[in-house]
Amino acid sequence: MNDQEDQPTEKFLPGLIREGIGALTIGWDLAVPIVGGVLVGHFLDQWLGTGYTFTLGLLVLGVMIGYYNLSRLIRRLNRQDEEKKRARDRLQEEHDKDER
Repeated sequence: MNDQEDQPTEKFLPGLIREGIGALTIGWDLAVPIVGGVLVGHFLDQWLGTGYTFTLGLLVLGVMIGYYNLSRLIRRLNRQDEEKKRARDRLQEEHDKDER
């Protein structure tokens, strides 16, 4: 009886962990280019004595790259959902044919 109770949890946890990692990935994909751009820009501004020119420029570039990464992730997730839906539809069609 204990084995039957553990089976749903065993199937649920890997999916939950995978979803959690996916959520962390979204944050990193957005934050790293922005923070990296600001840090590199600040270093270049200090080194070259250019005020905030590189900091602001690389901040804007970091934001653009971060949102590009986010859009790529969304497209990939949409593609995976469409593939799952097509596979589910094929299985349903095969099941319907078998019932006839």
